[in-house]
Amino acid sequence: MNRTTLVAIAATSAALLMTELALTRIFSVTMFYHFAFLAISIALFGLSASGVFVYLTRRRLAARNTDGLLAIAAIAHMTATVLALACLVRIPVTLTYSTENLWRMLAIYLLAAAPFFTGGTVLSLAFARLTARINALYASDLLGAALGCLALVPLMNLLGAPGVVLSAATLAAVAAVCFAPARWKRWAARAAFVVLGVPFTMQLAGLGPFEVDAIKGRERESRLLFSKWNSFSRIGVYDYPHQDWSLSPKFKGQPGPSLFMDIDASASTPILKGSADTSYLRHELTAIGYHLVERPGGFTSLVIGPGGGRDVLSALSFGAKHVEGIEINPIIVRDVMLDRFRAYSGNLYSDPRVSVHVEDGRSYVRRSDKRYDLIQASLVDTWAATSAGAYTLTENSLYTTEAFGEYLDHLTNDGLLSVTRWVVDGLRLVSLAQAACERRGLDPARHIAIVQHKTVMTFILKRSPFSPEEVRRLQRVSDDLGFTLLYAPGVPAPDVKEPEEMLRAGTSLADYRGLILAADRSRFLDAYRHDVSATTDDRPFFFHTTRLRDQVRVAFGRHMLFGSGLSALLTLFMISAALVLLFIVAPLLIAGERPRRGWGGWLAYFAALGAGFMLLEVAVLQRFVLLLGHPVYSLTVTLFSLLLGTGIGSLLSRRVPDDDVRRVTLYALGAAALVGLLAALVLERLVDFAIPWPLPARIAAAAALLVPVGVLLGVGLPGGMRLLNRARPEIVAWGWGMNGAFSVI
Repeated sequence: MNRTTLVAIAATSAALLMTELALTRIFSVTMFYHFAFLAISIALFGLSASGVFVYLTRRRLAARNTDGLLAIAAIAHMTATVLALACLVRIPVTLTYSTENLWRMLAIYLLAAAPFFTGGTVLSLAFARLTARINALYASDLLGAALGCLALVPLMNLLGAPGVVLSAATLAAVAAVCFAPARWKRWAARAAFVVLGVPFTMQLAGLGPFEVDAIKGRERESRLLFSKWNSFSRIGVYDYPHQDWSLSPKFKGQPGPSLFMDIDASASTPILKGSADTSYLRHELTAIGYHLVERPGGFTSLVIGPGGGRDVLSALSFGAKHVEGIEINPIIVRDVMLDRFRAYSGNLYSDPRVSVHVEDGRSYVRRSDKRYDLIQASLVDTWAATSAGAYTLTENSLYTTEAFGEYLDHLTNDGLLSVTRWVVDGLRLVSLAQAACERRGLDPARHIAIVQHKTVMTFILKRSPFSPEEVRRLQRVSDDLGFTLLYAPGVPAPDVKEPEEMLRAGTSLADYRGLILAADRSRFLDAYRHDVSATTDDRPFFFHTTRLRDQVRVAFGRHMLFGSGLSALLTLFMISAALVLLFIVAPLLIAGERPRRGWGGWLAYFAALGAGFMLLEVAVLQRFVLLLGHPVYSLTVTLFSLLLGTGIGSLLSRRVPDDDVRRVTLYALGAAALVGLLAALVLERLVDFAIPWPLPARIAAAAALLVPVGVLLGVGLPGGMRLLNRARPEIVAWGWGMNGAFSVI
């Protein structure tokens, strides 16, 4: 085995990781956010199934030259990647339950699995044929994946998700040429040129074979003015006005013109025309809090997720002397508001009264030493999956008990927090406010007000208790604008009409008042139909309210994959488990020549390694989201550091003499388990300590913590493979496949 073989292994591993994470982005745009998690399941299943395929065909392939087989498999990997991408961007899937949609989902599953099955075959063949150099192979595999992870964010920003998949196909072509024997290299290069050259030529000619055609069941968008991808979104701007959900029914004028901007064709925000009259914003429910802080000398405001700038304009229309905006998406700030649509928006983000920072809102607030008269967050969430969202579902650190406490701590003495949400999911805001207030010795019922209009409500949490004058002002403004004051201290319950969304959910607007005034809050929450208890940084799933006892019924009812995000995840879990049993476990049991007794313990070992590594990775990934400010940064740093560490550990373990392999492997895994236990106890404190540091220092700290853990984890698999190769060489590929299978589970 020469160095070019190791380069080819690294290139294949990088290609697989890049394809896997890029598909989460593509699925988030073409389908809905929870389908993005399908990519992870498919990737790991394809990799595992390839190990079983190599095991079952080992005798038929035994006479074939290793280098030639690897080259052919790499060509197949490249071809499958290109063809799968061309098809996946064109298959529309809606949330409607139908036989047609189920067939489309099956087609998507099979198409998306093809690159991972073929790429996994490359790795499985290498591991089965070149086991004598397992340490070097495993290290190349991990280091290649680490480099692919490192390249992912800049490539996504530069080329978009389809471009990243094509880059992965190019890496597969490089692997094919590196694998090929000397007499085959020219043939491999020609095959790569044809497979890659034709679609690239079509793309340059404007035919767009890899442009997204199917977007959430719709055909290619019309009236598109601008679109751009980055590592966690696709931003589109369209030439039609944005719908207004919270404008007062008493307003008889005409709202100003706007453009429609969306994130992953789902979450949206308007870009208001700067030269138009924006006085109508004073009639918006989202701006109700500004009526309480408006004063002659002006006030300061912090807007989390300003998007196209509507909330910023609202603050200015009420006389704000300074508005800070915290926008997590750099495309929105730099490419849309400060460049392409700068003139249309009236240079809003360049206004001297406005300063906009590209950062995660929660992370910014936590590190800030400023105080504001009003902190505003209007419908700040996105049904778009980040690459990291594949692991975290719809977590949102903006809506946790700790976050609400930090918002309170950054308000002036009479300052207030204004959060606008849909009435159907806003009840949890009350729980969050109650938990945050009680930690500070405050009576929540005196600090909360809720104003509602149709399907939208604005929740107000005040740092000091509401005074009778403030309550009267809020009641007067609500009446003047035609809104309903659902709750304020001392205000009787209003007579309201229940929105249909509440009726379908089996809830009521009266639940807001019921929870605020409940004599026994714990009893109220336990008896409530949905789980609306306060979320925390350890459990940041604000949008998940289905109770455990109801989850199976919801997940496996008639709507199945076309239901909620967690229902989709549970459905995919069952599908993946069934496919693991069908394509990975069953072949071992029914193959013509079953391995002799004693294989179960070996497979349990590799299964535990795969599951343990994944669980540790997910836990660290979630915790570092808060430290690093965005799931994409957490994903990149966590994956890169762990993969780099495991690669180094694998290289170091090759120096261990054969007689000491078992002992050293056990020590390394025991140490890794001990580190995991310590992390559960001290990691939260370490994150709190490091959050004020600059981003490069936080990244360095995260890497310094993770790389040594990766070194310990990197000993387990090559050590086990060395032992397995001595005892049961015929199931080496199977051990590799089982490791991936339980990563899926």
